[in-house]
Amino acid sequence: LESRQGYQSKANHAISITAMVQVMEFIKVDAESAETVADANELWKVGAFLSILMAGSLRGYEGFYTELAGLIRHLDKGRDGVISPKMNKNTELSEDMCMNLPHVAITLLGKFKGETVVDHHIINVANSSISGLQTRWWIEKLVQVCRSEGRSYGPAFATPDGAVAASSDYDAVFRKYLQKVQDETDLIPKDSDVDSMYGISRTPRKTAVSRAKRAGYDDKLDEVNRWRSLESAQGRRVKRKMNVHYSEALLMMPTTWRVSYAQ
Repeated sequence: LESRQGYQSKANHAISITAMVQVMEFIKVDAESAETVADANELWKVGAFLSILMAGSLRGYEGFYTELAGLIRHLDKGRDGVISPKMNKNTELSEDMCMNLPHVAITLLGKFKGETVVDHHIINVANSSISGLQTRWWIEKLVQVCRSEGRSYGPAFATPDGAVAASSDYDAVFRKYLQKVQDETDLIPKDSDVDSMYGISRTPRKTAVSRAKRAGYDDKLDEVNRWRSLESAQGRRVKRKMNVHYSEALLMMPTTWRVSYAQ
């Protein structure tokens, strides 16, 4: 049918960073007042999922690569970091300076574009952003929820029995709260069709990219994701231990930290 008639696809649109912060706040409020622990846990997971997509500038499917054991292993690093009052956009950051910045590691495990083996990837991002995205808070909440379900390894975004969560379920929750933001605030235009314009697949990433461009980081976006360089490697990237990848992630922090902090 598609070959004869074709079909029209609609790309997800970005929203304002303020609208995304409001989505997160609505999720947090509802999770805290949920009738059951199971309902609350699902909301905590979706909130953490959105935070990771935003901070890492990830596509929706990439968020499901988040690996729980890696999050736990690196969770203490960067928790008590401090931003120097002398630091500005032009400050050159050394590895030692990056280690002392407030940051949290997003740990991904999977077979990425251009790769032929399963491998680890780590993105160190700011604990929180200028606009109020609390990435570390949400990641620590996610770890707490997973541990309460008896899980300490495997996919971070999973059902209580460890199966990878369904993207469609997370998407439905995301759209629900986008609709709430539209109904109760003026952060999403009233004439926007939430169901057709927004979705978990691309909206968080496009929102993050738009914010980064406004902050003057147009030339840094490929470095944040590094997917383009991985594609160019055509699967030749050598598999290493997680701690080596963390060290490499520190070297990327002058880009990944700045871009995530500027959101």
